[in-house]
Amino acid sequence: MKKIILFLAIILLSCNSKGEKYFEYDEIEYYKNEIEEDQIGELYDNQKKSTIDSLKMGEILGEIPNSISNTEFIQHLKSFGYTKSKIDSTKFNKIDEIFTEKSHSELYANACVYMYRDILVFKKKSKIIGIAKMCFGCDASVIVGTKSNTEEFGMSGDYEKLREILRGK
Repeated sequence: MKKIILFLAIILLSCNSKGEKYFEYDEIEYYKNEIEEDQIGELYDNQKKSTIDSLKMGEILGEIPNSISNTEFIQHLKSFGYTKSKIDSTKFNKIDEIFTEKSHSELYANACVYMYRDILVFKKKSKIIGIAKMCFGCDASVIVGTKSNTEEFGMSGDYEKLREILRGK
């Protein structure tokens, strides 16, 4: 009996070690911005000029969106310098491997000014279900729309893997 319980425990632990995917989706929109670091001062200086300038600064440098219901900024991305493309569904399995709750042996944090130049918008039946903003310079992210723990997102080389997927390498 003890052997059966041990066997079942091992099977259950091995099945759960990978964790849950962040999103169940059927489409991913990819927004990319080529903004240069020397434009950071301009973003800060202009943020009080208008609501749009404030939104632009919050999107590129800040925590916008802070919830999945906050999607207004998406309609402004093109005017903020982002270009839009769709991620080919053949890349979804590789993206799922990265956007999955998991543990990592090493954790790190960088101290820099985050510039979120890359944004993924996850959709299911044309409805936005998740948003992920990434700063590949700092390996930082803002992810909304998932109940998964995203604190360790990108560790163990996942930022580099995602960069290669998005940039087509």
